[in-house]
Amino acid sequence: MPEIFPFKGWRYNNKIVHDLSKVISPPYDVIDKSDQAKLYNQSPYNFIRIILNNNSTPEKYTESARLLSKWKKKNIFLQDKKEAIYLLSQSFDYDNGKINRIGFIAKLQISELGDKILPHEKTISKHINDRFELMKSTQANTGQIFMSYRDKKNIVESIADNYKNNEPLVDLIVDGIKYKIWNIIDTNEVNLIKEMMINKKVIIADGHHRYKTAFQFANDYPEKLGSDKVMVTFVNAYNKGMNVLPTHRIIREKNISAKQLLEKIGQIFKVQEFSVLDDLFLNMKQSEESKIINFGMITKSKNYFVLSYNGEKQWDNNLSPASQLLDVNILHNFILHQGCEIDTNNQNDLNHVSYIRGNESPLDLINRIEEFDFIFLVNPPNLDHVFDIAESGETMPQKSTYFFPKVYSGLIFASIGDE
Repeated sequence: MPEIFPFKGWRYNNKIVHDLSKVISPPYDVIDKSDQAKLYNQSPYNFIRIILNNNSTPEKYTESARLLSKWKKKNIFLQDKKEAIYLLSQSFDYDNGKINRIGFIAKLQISELGDKILPHEKTISKHINDRFELMKSTQANTGQIFMSYRDKKNIVESIADNYKNNEPLVDLIVDGIKYKIWNIIDTNEVNLIKEMMINKKVIIADGHHRYKTAFQFANDYPEKLGSDKVMVTFVNAYNKGMNVLPTHRIIREKNISAKQLLEKIGQIFKVQEFSVLDDLFLNMKQSEESKIINFGMITKSKNYFVLSYNGEKQWDNNLSPASQLLDVNILHNFILHQGCEIDTNNQNDLNHVSYIRGNESPLDLINRIEEFDFIFLVNPPNLDHVFDIAESGETMPQKSTYFFPKVYSGLIFASIGDE
């Protein structure tokens, strides 16, 4: 079972750092060089300097550890005196409505993936090595691992109702999202959450590299107090704020015309052409709601197509039924592999593929992307489908999911061992 524990969190001291929106950071793996520079300029105390500093030498990890220690000594960070499970509220506008997503932050007993803790996407080892060096140097869980569980009773959401009128420990707005954090120190409420998690299966929504890093650290340093636990943010899959956004594929430098591509896949997909881009997007939205497997295709000459999967083609592998009905697997296997001759398991072939995530307007999407052969639009999977695939022991291709909103770094962090 996933065993969780309260811990003594570290937070920014708001008597010194008055504007918390200037010091928290997106997760390290969605930050590019320009984002990094912007975050550096926002504040000398921005958390980017810990999780992804601009030192390009191997000393960057030592620099992060030195800075973390310095800020603790200067009381930039203060540690809570009592162990707690932390309630996290994220309020934001989404799909023409206001959403309040409730989760909780606790330490999780580390165990091998595949039983109760399930990955859902493939990972790249170089990121694990990078995060391992940071963890080893800082002796801290500096970034959030984001996991999801299924609870139709909404136990944590019910507990949160008792806190919504209390003054939060953390209260800020950044990138259009309002964050609030409260600490749960009541033994009965803590135990209720711990008992709720018994016999649950959880999937890693975001932070596969961070979890594998923590697992490696626990194995390499078993004598280190607290190395067998890691900080995690948990959100109920049935919470209406648990959103999965689409991740589209952009294809470049492939010597194939739209006509040739459509001829190759014509027996697998019904092809419908649109003269207006907005109509293509509307069709994609309607197919998502009706659970029809459709893909949008935009060509470099600005032709717009919807490709409807007929489900008649036999698969040449042993994927489970759940995986065979995953939009991204169908896209990779039949459109990219058979149509564009791109093997998504081959890194050289993947040089032809890039990604764009989120719900942009049609014109913004087209205008922002330079020089492409094709853009393939894909609908996001629903969370039950993600759970089904993970529970079958399979993983989805990289960049199959984009959970929104992300859980930012610097809201709260944990020492390894709570020293």
